[in-house]
Amino acid sequence: MRSLRPLACLALLAATAPAAAEIYRWTDAEGRVHFTEDLSRVPADQRGAARQGAGAAAAAPSRVQTYESPPAARAPAGRLGGARAGRAHQVRVERAGNAMVVPVRLNGNTVAPFLIDTGASYVLVPAHVAKEAGIDVGPGTRTLPFTTANGVVEQPVVTLDSVELGTARAEQVAAAISDRVEIGLLGLSFFNRFTYQVDAAAGLVTLVENDLADSGQIVGGRSEAQWRGEFQALRARIAEVTAARSRTTSAHGRRLDRLDGEEVALERQLEELDAEADQANVPHDWRH
Repeated sequence: MRSLRPLACLALLAATAPAAAEIYRWTDAEGRVHFTEDLSRVPADQRGAARQGAGAAAAAPSRVQTYESPPAARAPAGRLGGARAGRAHQVRVERAGNAMVVPVRLNGNTVAPFLIDTGASYVLVPAHVAKEAGIDVGPGTRTLPFTTANGVVEQPVVTLDSVELGTARAEQVAAAISDRVEIGLLGLSFFNRFTYQVDAAAGLVTLVENDLADSGQIVGGRSEAQWRGEFQALRARIAEVTAARSRTTSAHGRRLDRLDGEEVALERQLEELDAEADQANVPHDWRH
């Protein structure tokens, strides 16, 4: 499995893209891939290439390459699906410029368009879709920092009961909720349950169920790297707040009160994450 780092992998979109719209793709200095419909969100030095890439993809879709699960996540040659062959699923995709859009069902009751993005750690759900699906997000919902084209933002993180792409279904899927996007991203918290192959030229995604959950490599809907990343991110934020408080003098009472509140809230989130990990029987060494 590739490394799944909340601060490094989640790309966010600016707006819904109709089937004929151009979606621009760019890669930052750390290798993160971003998608946006707004060309102004692409760094100036990459706009020419992003514009050319979007135009080329629209004019010659057959030039888009096939990509598939990273080698570590694939079964040995000739045996898709791991130790035991799993059920195969095929789903047609729609093109939106150089991106691929698929209809995704959340929690068995809400269908919405999502972009396939196997570079994103988590499924990203637009806030309005989450509301329609009955996903409860409130002030106490645990959050994680995610890197976007516009900097680092805090996003609520929830566990979806189920995510379905055609006949392919995954349960207990980690997802981030965002009120900044109109169309979601279908990321690795869904795809890591499958050996997958995306053929953009043919407009087809193929998924074969793997045995990572049965073998303990996926626990509570997350990989070891995802669990470690969530715990590490929370602890790092607590450490930052604690350090800021130690540097603040008693003359700044309001700032001290704010930092105290932040620390209490983050400690509560860490307790909630630990309880969630307990319920999922996550190994303790995955939490450090």
